Amino acid sequence: MATPIYAALIGLLLVFLSIHAIKGRRKYGAGLGDAGDIQMQRRIRAQGNLAEYAPIFLILLGYAEYGNLPIWAVHVIGVIFISGRMMHAYSLVKAEQYDGHKLTANPVWRIRGMICKFNCIGLLAAIVTVQYFI
Repeated sequence: MATPIYAALIGLLLVFLSIHAIKGRRKYGAGLGDAGDIQMQRRIRAQGNLAEYAPIFLILLGYAEYGNLPIWAVHVIGVIFISGRMMHAYSLVKAEQYDGHKLTANPVWRIRGMICKFNCIGLLAAIVTVQYFI
């Protein structure tokens, strides 16, 4: 089984992003919410986005693997998903530029991360659906 290693890696990434958000809460005085600060909002969304999409990804990956998806395919999809989540988090936390609350440049890393995420989840959903009916 390869799915547990991706669950562990996603767990580590979530811990890292959670600590980053906690540090932001201290820095920006945001005990609850984001204190109206765009940097705090970015930290929260980097963590939240991973927490929102990782569970369905891991469920689908596990089912696909259980349904005999080749191990190389499990690893390819897992690496692409994690790479995409790292691109997305990097974009939100470091790369994007804002003027107040207005994004001032194309968030290319966030877009690439979203493409990876949606392709992996969509592909796995299709694979699991086909496996179910075969």
